[in-house]
Amino acid sequence: MKQVRQFVSMAKGVLGPFFLSLGSRQNVGAVLRRQARKRPHQALFLFEGRTVSYLQANELANRYARLFLSRGFRKGETVALLMENRPEYLIIHAGLAKIGVVPALVNTNIRGQVLTHALGVVEARGVIVGIELADAYADVAGQAALSGPVFVEKEGQELPTPEGMEDLAPLLAQQPVDEPTPPEPVTLSDTLEYIYTSGTTGMPKATVLTHRKWFQMGYAVGGFAMEAIPGEVQYACLPLYHNSGINITWPHSLMWGGTMALARKFSARRFWDDVRSAGATHFIYVGELCRYLYNQAPLPDDADNPLRVIFGNGMRAEYWEAFQERFGIKRIVEAYGATEGVGGMMNRKGKPGMIGQLTIAGIIRMGELARCDRETGELYRDKRGFAEKCTVGETGMFLPRIGGVNQFSGYKNNGSATDEKILKGIFASGDCYFLSGDLMTLHEQDYVSFVDRLGDTFKWKGELVSTNEVGDLLFRFGGIEDANVYGVEVNGAEGRAGMAALTLLTGCEIDLKDLGTYVTSHLPVYARPWFLRIRDRCDTSVSFKQQKVTLRKEGFDPALITDPLYFLHPNQGYLPVTSDLFEEIQCGEIRF
Repeated sequence: MKQVRQFVSMAKGVLGPFFLSLGSRQNVGAVLRRQARKRPHQALFLFEGRTVSYLQANELANRYARLFLSRGFRKGETVALLMENRPEYLIIHAGLAKIGVVPALVNTNIRGQVLTHALGVVEARGVIVGIELADAYADVAGQAALSGPVFVEKEGQELPTPEGMEDLAPLLAQQPVDEPTPPEPVTLSDTLEYIYTSGTTGMPKATVLTHRKWFQMGYAVGGFAMEAIPGEVQYACLPLYHNSGINITWPHSLMWGGTMALARKFSARRFWDDVRSAGATHFIYVGELCRYLYNQAPLPDDADNPLRVIFGNGMRAEYWEAFQERFGIKRIVEAYGATEGVGGMMNRKGKPGMIGQLTIAGIIRMGELARCDRETGELYRDKRGFAEKCTVGETGMFLPRIGGVNQFSGYKNNGSATDEKILKGIFASGDCYFLSGDLMTLHEQDYVSFVDRLGDTFKWKGELVSTNEVGDLLFRFGGIEDANVYGVEVNGAEGRAGMAALTLLTGCEIDLKDLGTYVTSHLPVYARPWFLRIRDRCDTSVSFKQQKVTLRKEGFDPALITDPLYFLHPNQGYLPVTSDLFEEIQCGEIRF
């Protein structure tokens, strides 16, 4: 009972406003409106010498909302947002939220067929394009088949408007700044945005995120985890199309009356100068960024910075404490969460290597670790057909429970992918769990640590890579019978670097120079196959499923591999992997 009282007290003090608002008409745009009235002249954004106040941001959000209402957009319709980080990105996000129009947050790295698919799967009626990505959109404009307008945001630059696009600046100037009146109310249960995720089926899936999810993350991260104080500055350099950027970084500042020092992109060289200049006390990370920072040459003033609390996922136990001491960080809060919003966990006590506990305050059970085949992901079952739970020290698949605060909204226009993620009757009749595909190890006191992902995905540079998507692109190069794509470990690096075992069609040869150019021009950095292995046979089972386990274990070590082996050198294209080159890569002399 004591634990129950403690939890209820915490809920009232920290999460009380969230619970009170569940039944009311809440949305992201309404939060901006309220904050603009409360703190109109406080800076909401600091960006490349610009300061945007809460009042200015809200007035511009109102202009965006009114522009789209004037063009006939209604609640539930989709506008694709293809733009690099800048204040307008989040102002558009809030403005569309005021009227219930749903932004699809397109990954700025995708091109060609993948970009066309991303626009089509959400049934985008219109697009807002940053001028820096106008060419990328123009390349697919003929295939996009939109029924509505294409707007371009020029950041105030005196540049010609690309053909087929409308300049936003004069259109917005014609709109009033007062609050719009949407034809239909926008509530917590309504769709806020679509975020793309590369699953195991190749092309990006559009995850449905609601306003409720955004509120949950804002209260949990800003208040409960990071103890945010109004007026504090958060440094934000994660891409805003990413879940951590839009649903953690953004609500952390907006909901708690903070200021966001926004960077266009992450730069390890510029990071600490930006943090000091802005006086930033908070930062949302992914593990790869922390490794980049840690690998920089130590400086005498490393700990002389204002950062107090950092929150994120992927901080490795190997350098957690050293990172914290070197940079003088008071608290590191490691967490786990899926873009789909199921089964979040949080390590508030800063226990190195742990992503959280399965049980919150000893009361709310977020999910279970199920014993499974770590190669196939198949769950082990008992005599009754139920899955077996892991004991301390065992590694299994994390299955978040669906229900209560854990809700799964599914994928836009992809019912089969949605159904595949839902498991019923797993530990008992009538229960419901989410298939995460994540391997974790169970520790004492229900703590868990992240191990790896199952299936046809891997993470590199903080991004999830679909092996099927990369393999499909390699096939289109021609002359290839089989392209088996997987991730391999590189010393000192987070995640896994892409590698492809290629089997060529009989009588065909491959031009590695042309392949290197093709890969570089068609795939973002994080998705490229940095290593190639030319096989004389396909690595498939009798059911034609690609076998990756042995290939992953052998990696790219020429001492273990007799097949021709190549590395995509950042400056020289694909080169043979010699023992000397292997050592240079493993020692970090070559970065990619």
